[in-house]
Amino acid sequence: MQLKELIDGYDLKARLIPTAIALMPSFWTAYYFRPSLLSDPFSLAGSGLASIALIYLASMFCRDLGVRWGAKFWSCRGGLPSTRLARMRDPSLSYGQKTRIGHAVMKNFGIALLSLEDESRFPEQADRRIVDAFRETREYVRRFDHCGLVSKHGAEYGFARNLCGCRSVFAVQSVVGFVVCGLKGASEHWILTSGCLGNGLLLLLWIPFAWLFLPRMLRLNAEAYATRTWITFLTLTNDAIKKPNGSVELDGNDRPIAMIGSRSDI
Repeated sequence: MQLKELIDGYDLKARLIPTAIALMPSFWTAYYFRPSLLSDPFSLAGSGLASIALIYLASMFCRDLGVRWGAKFWSCRGGLPSTRLARMRDPSLSYGQKTRIGHAVMKNFGIALLSLEDESRFPEQADRRIVDAFRETREYVRRFDHCGLVSKHGAEYGFARNLCGCRSVFAVQSVVGFVVCGLKGASEHWILTSGCLGNGLLLLLWIPFAWLFLPRMLRLNAEAYATRTWITFLTLTNDAIKKPNGSVELDGNDRPIAMIGSRSDI
């Protein structure tokens, strides 16, 4: 089995890298207690393999924390951008674009999105249908979007969301490492060591980044991901897509068969 079959680009960007960042205080504390790991090739190789296995295992926990944190985060902000953008009452996309989205969703997936009047009367039902439609749309775009921009935006959003979910884990590790590193040695009293300073510095840098800048990054990435997915879906389902450097061949149901020579200006 090849490595790319086990770990794809999304797993690396959205799960493994955030997990590795979240475990940085523990790695620093481990190095402080065992600095010989870097000088011994066999110990370094063994610890490296153990670290990779630990990161892969912890990435599942990191994703779970990210999903739970994201659900709470968006519930206080009117729902996910992928849902909000498709609401008829939301001004982010034009009325014409949302009308075309409704027609394309009905034609391809058999899901009828509610009109503005019905949406106002039954907001929960309207959101439920939009959520179902976006799930189908996301898989549709992944299959036919050969440029990969939607996947890129999705990985960026997953990175920020999972890192937000693990921000408290990072902080707790830094505090524990700060205390534990001060107990190293035969001294009966706690002393300030380089291990303490390293964990303290990580904590000081992490708190403003994770609690101020990271949520802003998450919102921007989520908006970009949702917008790109819906607009790309409209492009792929258009009856006559013609570009100077490429074209899309459609089957009998007006669905793309292959994209030839397409490229992006972004």
